Amino acid sequence: MLVTSCIEVDEPTEICFPHDENGQHVSAQYFLSGEASIVMGNGQRQLWTQDATSVIRSDTPGFRLFVEPGQVLRHVCVAMYRDDLSDRLDETNGPQLARLMASDATVDLAVPVPTEMRVRNTAQRLHDLRAATGLDSVKAEGLAISFLSEVLTSYVQLALDGADTRSVLPWQAHGAQRLKAAIDADPDHSFAEGEMLERFAMGDQMARRVFQAEFGTTLAAYTRTARFAKAQAALRDGTTSVKQISFACGYAHIGNFTRAYKQHFGETPSETRARATRAR
Repeated sequence: MLVTSCIEVDEPTEICFPHDENGQHVSAQYFLSGEASIVMGNGQRQLWTQDATSVIRSDTPGFRLFVEPGQVLRHVCVAMYRDDLSDRLDETNGPQLARLMASDATVDLAVPVPTEMRVRNTAQRLHDLRAATGLDSVKAEGLAISFLSEVLTSYVQLALDGADTRSVLPWQAHGAQRLKAAIDADPDHSFAEGEMLERFAMGDQMARRVFQAEFGTTLAAYTRTARFAKAQAALRDGTTSVKQISFACGYAHIGNFTRAYKQHFGETPSETRARATRAR
């Protein structure tokens, strides 16, 4: 399924997309111009901007766009039913697409991927052929499959991200900022497999590399410091046991937590609590 658009609005506009009862779609999207906020059926939000490419699967009904006045949106979307796409995959690319292609769960993903020049060129040709008939319509169908394949290839590379040693790109820096904010808000959270890719558009290895490049410290070290800062505040508050604080920091044994805490702060958890109690 190929969808192209050229929308100009002079007032705030919401565009709702009907839910397809016949199956789940996996789609590749590219914005040639303009920007809009997307809202997934599960409430997840993302800003689409010019030259942005995304892979989307939105199983939950309610997918919609919000467009601000004065925007001229030109965009290309190529979608395929998950079942049809799954039939074309083999064991060489299946593992990287497993989360996107899951058949036993409701999936709501909107993952930005790097925009390659060939994606830009293919999207522009598709947009130019949006009213094509005859042989040009056949050409458009072939380009649509090529566009979907190119964007999904970028998604697979994003999931692999093993040998990427390039400098930090703007979209990666933005993802790192969001990751840092998530750690600050909840230092005790442990990211599940695939969660980095879903929330920050970076696989685990890329996230570690980009985070260190952006902030000059490793992701593990920053998380550890944030957890110890939260532990110190809890010890001073005095309402949570040292055992509970130890578990929250990821330590199964209080002795290990005590040694690591003392190495970090120069005093034991009990000494921190005692000093806070005397100061009250």
